[in-house]
Amino acid sequence: MCVWRPPQSSPVIAALVLCLACQGTIGDPTGDDRDTPYTPEQCAAAEIDPGRVTIHRLNRDEYGNTVRALLFEDQDPSAELPLDDESGNGFLNDADTLSIGVLLVDKYDAVSRSLAPRAVARAEFRDAYLACDGGRECAEQFVRDFGLRAFRRPPTDVEVTRLADMIETGSVDGDFDDGVELAVRAMLLSPSFLFRSEPHAPGVRDLDSYEVASRLSYFLWQTMPDQELFDLAAVDALADEETIRDQVGRMIEDDRFEGFFEGFLDRWLRIYRLEDYTPDEAYTFDEELRQAFFDETTAFVEHIIATDAPLSELLTADYTFVNERLAEHYGIEGITGSELQRVTLTEQRGGLLTHGSILSVTSHPNRTSPVQRGKWILEELLCTPPPDPPADVDALLEEPEGGEPLTVRERLAEHRRNPECAVCHDTMDPLGLAFEHYDPVGMWREEDNGHAVDATGELPDGRRFDGALELAGILAEDDAYVGCVTEKLFAYSIGRSLQPQDYCIVQNVVDRAEARGGSIRAIIEELVIDDVFRAVGGREELDR
Repeated sequence: MCVWRPPQSSPVIAALVLCLACQGTIGDPTGDDRDTPYTPEQCAAAEIDPGRVTIHRLNRDEYGNTVRALLFEDQDPSAELPLDDESGNGFLNDADTLSIGVLLVDKYDAVSRSLAPRAVARAEFRDAYLACDGGRECAEQFVRDFGLRAFRRPPTDVEVTRLADMIETGSVDGDFDDGVELAVRAMLLSPSFLFRSEPHAPGVRDLDSYEVASRLSYFLWQTMPDQELFDLAAVDALADEETIRDQVGRMIEDDRFEGFFEGFLDRWLRIYRLEDYTPDEAYTFDEELRQAFFDETTAFVEHIIATDAPLSELLTADYTFVNERLAEHYGIEGITGSELQRVTLTEQRGGLLTHGSILSVTSHPNRTSPVQRGKWILEELLCTPPPDPPADVDALLEEPEGGEPLTVRERLAEHRRNPECAVCHDTMDPLGLAFEHYDPVGMWREEDNGHAVDATGELPDGRRFDGALELAGILAEDDAYVGCVTEKLFAYSIGRSLQPQDYCIVQNVVDRAEARGGSIRAIIEELVIDDVFRAVGGREELDR
């Protein structure tokens, strides 16, 4: 078995060996031995287990989605909560970053006080949970029915008794609804609602079907399980691999799969930054175009997943989805209306890397940034981030005083004259310069500062490319690309960063997924049937 890791033999990454070696003199190391991926020999000798996950607080989006589904709420309660911190991967669901403090508890309390009375008065809520008129038996039945969905597992007998007691105590002057309202508030503030707890035991423990249902729903939907998942969990059907595969297919086709794009895709590709991106007024940009950028990338990846296309097609597809505004921006004729339409592309564009969304968030407001674009490829597609630049190196590319204006390529060449910069920029810059035909808002251009654009480049192994499409073809064939996407999906699905043993699991998932065509959907399926997704424990806790 060949363990996936950023391979030094990869032509795209080879020069990064030198880049990382320079850290001893120009920056701090990025980690220590415990962060180093296992070698194939270590994987062969080790007993690989799923590892431990910190108790997982629902993040802001998960909380809002869950409350709306649980209470049939039409407003978004997450707007009242503080923003969550992002992990090193950029995701917002890493359990190690999801802390809780006094401020957040106060916010939860205030939100529950607002939500509970509205819920109890809502017809859908009463139809779902309150089919009785009061009394002890009714109180206990309410706790069992509502508690199952709120806690995402059947409440224990002790919980049923205590919450039913609370309903009876809170039923002031015989008003049963007052008691139910109090119990709803209590359950919304319960750790069993606010956290996804997966208790650890000595050794490895298989997750029960309710825990698997929660992992599936928060991975693919960013919300609580639906009735079908609860029904399957009740008969322990989610212990079966084929049932899990069937559910993945069903969940991908559900409208709630939109949560996957918001939680994973937008954060992985960093296109959430479009929300705050404002280019210089010299460039054509408006709110309609900003939304079209978002919509194009989402529709494109949705199509890639829905058609079970190989992961390579994400970078090499000769089609995209545009409306009239975006077609005009790209110079595509014959498209009218606000609805997205599939179009076949010319030699100017192809695949994800020439989307306006990616090209904009990797640019400065007033100019392109080959450095940012190259760094984005290394971080998001190859999982080989370069180290931070030295503190005393000026990263700003200034125009020279007097003389003819320089192109970005020429200014970068001047920047690389500094040996400390060259060791890393010699790798990043050629990748980013492949996209110089696209301005800071992704519009095609032939000139930069009055000079013809030069989008050629050379990889460390001597292979040359001309433009983004040729580079994309090279990246699509690189083993590091498939491994990196799998690594990103792994981290997001589990809600934790990868540990050394995890790279053995990544390779196993890659091997199985490639045997099924190497699609994103195949990677997702092979991840969720793996022990790392369906079990916990057995690995020593790392110092954090």
